[in-house]
Amino acid sequence: MRALRLLLKVLKYAVAGFVLFALIGLIWLRWESHLPRDAWFVERQGRLIDATVEQSTTPHGQLTESVVLESDSGLAVTIRVIRSDTADGPLPVLIVLGGHRTGSDAVDLFGHVGARAVVGVDYPYDGPERVKGVGQSLAALGKVRRAFLDTVPAVALVADWIGQQAWADQQRIVVIGASLGVPFAATAAARDSRLRGAMLVHGAADNRLWLEAQVARRIDTRALHYPLSVLLHWLAYGPVHDTPTHIAAIAPRPVVIIGAREDERTPAGQAERLFELAGDPKRLRFTHGAHIEPDRVEIIAELLAIADEELAFLVSAKPAAPGSD
Repeated sequence: MRALRLLLKVLKYAVAGFVLFALIGLIWLRWESHLPRDAWFVERQGRLIDATVEQSTTPHGQLTESVVLESDSGLAVTIRVIRSDTADGPLPVLIVLGGHRTGSDAVDLFGHVGARAVVGVDYPYDGPERVKGVGQSLAALGKVRRAFLDTVPAVALVADWIGQQAWADQQRIVVIGASLGVPFAATAAARDSRLRGAMLVHGAADNRLWLEAQVARRIDTRALHYPLSVLLHWLAYGPVHDTPTHIAAIAPRPVVIIGAREDERTPAGQAERLFELAGDPKRLRFTHGAHIEPDRVEIIAELLAIADEELAFLVSAKPAAPGSD
């Protein structure tokens, strides 16, 4: 019996130690995820020192370029560009941040891009796409978190490169964020006046609430939805990419918000909330059907039609002084 009591005592202290360790970890995570990152973003963007370009032709006969950009900070970004190489005069440029798996391949969804350039950005994540087990998951976690922070300076580095291209109209550069890309696009546009407008597609104003909706799609236990969404929000630097603050800071440059009538991934009312938070000038549009996915051709077609209709609005505002804020 004495041995059993001793074992129970050891177990009690072990559990208490684990709980204390977990609590300290959560306190640190909350503190670290809320730290201001403006100065870090500038340092991480650094100076563009190299651009490796490979050219080919799309099935539509337009020029496509795969470009790897490197900064003196160590940041590397892969982008794909599709553009006409026969157009008269500089082209308007659409910088696209899509879902993680789509990345720079988002340019393929545009088909024939016409008299414009579309630049798809890969999220700067160099870890495995699929992980197995606790060990691999923990090893990949740091790289995933770094990618969440690196995306905004990556967009700024892309803007640096675009600024050196003779085919790019520097007064007509627009950032498009779709789904996961919405908070990054809003943060990038708020910080960089070279981005003359922003289009936010099927995204949310409340990043934590959006994450809760993703958790609910995968886990049935309702009691876990809120705490897990808070943890994910901190891990993903949701407070750094605070969409309400950043969308308001884009003004007086124009913003187009596009919601989905039957969005199964974004909580109801979030498109309207984004519109309320944005400054003028702004517009609110809706697509029919569900959330954007690469294989939902009708939704993609409708979004492209809206993008065509709204492009003039997005580049019509009086341009701000060039350069990154």
